[in-house]
Amino acid sequence: MKTIALFRDNFFEKKPVWLPKKLHRVICERSNPRTKSYMTSLLKQHFLHAEICENLNIKLIANATVVLLYQDAIGLGWSKLEKLCLKHAQTVMVINGRRRKFQLTRSTRRKLLLRRFLEITFLLEMLTAPVLLLAGSIFALTDKISRKVS
Repeated sequence: MKTIALFRDNFFEKKPVWLPKKLHRVICERSNPRTKSYMTSLLKQHFLHAEICENLNIKLIANATVVLLYQDAIGLGWSKLEKLCLKHAQTVMVINGRRRKFQLTRSTRRKLLLRRFLEITFLLEMLTAPVLLLAGSIFALTDKISRKVS
């Protein structure tokens, strides 16, 4: 069985149309994407005989192990390719920019989709910011009051 590796940096090189420019820049800085040379060296550490393909060919991956090389930790911009690979490839493996290697299954893909959603929307940050502001205000007031009393 042959091993084929796919590397794409579309999300980091070209901003998606639906994403505002400043938000895209912030997401790219937060995700800390790795270079192609770094990812290919990681690939050679784990899969010596893998060949890197630039474009996905369904006939090529039909009975192969596909290795997806995520530049970041969660694979921003890989959703469509993952779906295609899970449908046609025999085995799908992932090596991410943090040197983690794992098998991509439907359940791990769902978890990644959730993490990507949270990363792009900043939902957790927006939900926790008001709580932190309120708690910080309360702590500051109690500190100020306790200093006047003592």
